[in-house]
Amino acid sequence: MINHKPLVSILLPVHNCERFLADCLKSLVGQSYRQIEIIAIDDFSTDSSLKILKSFAKKYPTTGSGRGKKVRVYRNIKRYGIVITLNRLLRRAKGDYIAFMDAKDISSRQRIKKQVEFISGNPGVVAVGAQCRFINDKGRLIGKSFFPKENQFVYKSPLHGITMQFETLMVNKNLMPKDLLKFSDSTEPFIYSDLFIKLLPYGKFANLDEYLHYHRKNPKEYFYDLRNNIISFIKLWLLSKSNYNYKPSLISLLIPFTKVSTR
Repeated sequence: MINHKPLVSILLPVHNCERFLADCLKSLVGQSYRQIEIIAIDDFSTDSSLKILKSFAKKYPTTGSGRGKKVRVYRNIKRYGIVITLNRLLRRAKGDYIAFMDAKDISSRQRIKKQVEFISGNPGVVAVGAQCRFINDKGRLIGKSFFPKENQFVYKSPLHGITMQFETLMVNKNLMPKDLLKFSDSTEPFIYSDLFIKLLPYGKFANLDEYLHYHRKNPKEYFYDLRNNIISFIKLWLLSKSNYNYKPSLISLLIPFTKVSTR
């Protein structure tokens, strides 16, 4: 049982997601773990996304402890894109733990609670993800993840959508330098994998073996993204070796590419 209940900041970048946003927000405000703040930034949407966000902010004004707004909403003055929006979200986060969310996705009611319990019970873990069910725009199941649970297997290929799903991630902010959590547009399209690699020196990674998230993307797309952006991937690997002392074997990094050819 957790005696101290840390605040969890759930970060939600939004752009033109009116079709799915209400279901996403319902899954967040309905979390069984109540010590949360949901921070959303609308990246200059042209649909009703901002209106939906404001309606939830009005309906859910306080955290479980009553110490602040449960849903905080901001809007970019123009379209800045995902990197700037995520960095602005990070600067506004007050929580001990940081969780991420996609505005098209749905999280299990128990997701945050189970991740907090895991991190609290494993103080050497800097980040924990969860297994995903992949769904299409109609909510139909199209696949599910089999992400490795142990750190040693994640370390070999810490790649978004391959060994971890960024949108399920919860990070223990207390284990790292204050300004480490930052996204860089120079690492596109691997901005999430770049963040994973930055975190590796500060603790272990893990994935829960429970399916706690519904993600609207075909899992095959991650392998195709790797194949189509191999030069950017090699640059990321080289930068990771020089900047973060990341030293996986080249063979382990190439494993996802072999999967592309077999799917």
